[in-house]
Amino acid sequence: MRVSATVLMFCVLVLLHGLFGDRAQAQWLSMHEDATLTTYTERSELIQMDRFVNVAEMLDYKRKMRNEEGHIFQSVVIKAQYNCPDNRVRIYTIELFDERMARGDVVNTQKIYGPWKAINPRSVEQELKNFSCTGKK
Repeated sequence: MRVSATVLMFCVLVLLHGLFGDRAQAQWLSMHEDATLTTYTERSELIQMDRFVNVAEMLDYKRKMRNEEGHIFQSVVIKAQYNCPDNRVRIYTIELFDERMARGDVVNTQKIYGPWKAINPRSVEQELKNFSCTGKK
């Protein structure tokens, strides 16, 4: 009995997914939690370039939220860039997801190349910047 190439490829893909499926998913590291949300960063998304670090951060809300445009969401993934020595940040992408932990459908994506903004020294954003620039929590 001959097995078709399609069936063989399907079996290989199922096997690979079983072996590596969990590794392909984001590994979010919790940075801060309060009554409204938990803030995470993704270690594997930290990309250092000289004095700058590109990061992925997630805001995981404990209840459904609605933005000004009326999109209902429960988590947000923000792609940002930190200027480590100057303590500044700028955001370049925001994605809203309809489920917690950046799951479900993307309900809105904004590509923004915002201006550099100073980071408040006693903020969660400062904690995220410190971790992104040093790798230490």
